[in-house]
This record gives sequence, structure tokens and C-alpha cells, in this order.
Amino acid sequence: MATVAPPARNVRLFRLYCRVAAFLFAGFTVYPVITKLVDHRLAHDWVHSALHLLFCLLAVYAGWFARDVWAARWFTVTVGAAYGVLGVVGWFVPGLLLGTPVAIPLDPVANVFHLVLAVPAILLVAASGGRARDERTPPRG
Repeated sequence: MATVAPPARNVRLFRLYCRVAAFLFAGFTVYPVITKLVDHRLAHDWVHSALHLLFCLLAVYAGWFARDVWAARWFTVTVGAAYGVLGVVGWFVPGLLLGTPVAIPLDPVANVFHLVLAVPAILLVAASGGRARDERTPPRG
């Protein structure tokens, strides 16, 4: 049976994950938008960049501003599940809704990015035993 980290450590790890993810999402939003604007390609897959920006903002909120750890935990679970699926599926399909303005291309760089975010999230959730209790939350029992 896996050991469960003390509650204070869970809080720090979930919030730390969100903070690191915020920087990764920011980088993967800003750089592609700039390069696509220069190449006049932003209209082809602007939704992809908008989704990364949305996840960046959610990560900032969960990592720095949320009152308790639940936002950070649910963000971590969501990224682990959604980006894990995208990171695996992307090796088998070139993208989602390709040829439309809401295209989400899944090239090798995107697949690696998705897995870089998903694997630590999945490991953190698994290592926490599915729990993330804030110090202010009284223990059950």
C-alpha cells in the first residue's frame, strides 16, 4: 500500500504542480501565437491556443489564488486525464477537427507537451492516495 503524504505536503505539491503548469501553459500559448501571427496562420487553429490560455489562467488561479487545495487538486486531475488522453491519442491521429477554424493539431511537439503535463499530474494524484486535504479542513473520523 502506498504511503499518503501528510496533508500539508499534499497542499504544497498540488499547488506547486499548478504553478509549474501555469508557466508551461504560458510558454506554449505565447510562443505559438507569435509564430502563427508572423506566418499568418493563427486563423487555422486559434482554439488550440485559446485552450492553452484558459488552462494557464486556471493554473494561476489554482496555484496562487484559490482559498483551499481543492481547485489545485481538480486542476491536476483534469490535466492528468485530458492531457494524458491527448498525449496518447496524438501519436495515432494528426489532430482533432482539422480543416476547421477550431482545429487542434496533435503533432509530436504537442504530444510531448501534453505528456509532460499529464504524467506528473497522474503520478501526483496517485501518490496522494486521491486525497488533497487543506490544513484548514478537519480530518474525517
